[in-house]
Amino acid sequence: MTDYQSIASTFVQHYYVTFDNSIARPGLASLYREESILVWENQQHKGAENIITALNRPEFKNVKTVITTADATPAPESGVLVAVTGRLCVDDNYDKPIVFASTFLLQLNPGQPGGYFIYSQTFRVIVDI
Repeated sequence: MTDYQSIASTFVQHYYVTFDNSIARPGLASLYREESILVWENQQHKGAENIITALNRPEFKNVKTVITTADATPAPESGVLVAVTGRLCVDDNYDKPIVFASTFLLQLNPGQPGGYFIYSQTFRVIVDI
């Protein structure tokens, strides 16, 4: 496994375990900076505080994420581009999972050797056509 794949694998595991825990979810703020951007279903949220507010919607109080794929490729300036697909079960509706795709552009965190932050992220529900 190349370095960027290892970084992506560790990141995806940490991100979604934390996201699935509504009490721990605000801790994801440490992965974002003020210049970070989340585009969630075509709505843009900028900055760690606004992003965490978007991720802490009341309808996401009880969620479980099942990751189907997580692919990574190196990005400029030692970044890592991560593409994730999976299923999001909300309020124990395991028979009606929401299929999604999400991308993350991870950039080196200045002053934190080997640390990364989420520079940009997208989230999109995949609807059957």
